[in-house]
Amino acid sequence: MIIEIAAGIVAVAAVVFVAFLVPVLIQFRKTAEESAHLLRRMNEDLPVLFREAAQAAQNVNQVAAEMREGVARARVLGEAMGEIGETINQMNGFARSWTGRVLVNVSSLLAGFRAAYGVLKEKSSSSHHQEGGGSNGG
Repeated sequence: MIIEIAAGIVAVAAVVFVAFLVPVLIQFRKTAEESAHLLRRMNEDLPVLFREAAQAAQNVNQVAAEMREGVARARVLGEAMGEIGETINQMNGFARSWTGRVLVNVSSLLAGFRAAYGVLKEKSSSSHHQEGGGSNGG
């Protein structure tokens, strides 16, 4: 009788084990199917994603190249503007020195005219005094 009871307990345990194991196996099968579906989808989507990533990398490289060209052009423009500024500065210095020389020459010329006029005026007034002095005294 003990063997029958032990056999009954083993049978009940086997039924409980199978009752527990069946839902676990069903869930495991669903998980495996979803994993297989996910892997198939990834195999379909990954090449597209890789192509898009490669295209994005090409676009970034193209933008970087265009930016390098733009910076090079801006540098050339900046250098040209600097040279223009330097030329203007040189012309300004030339104009200042030329104007200064002209003003010095004109003022020297005027000083010479003034001195010559002073000498002529003095000679003229001294000759009037000598002529007038001789007639007044005589």
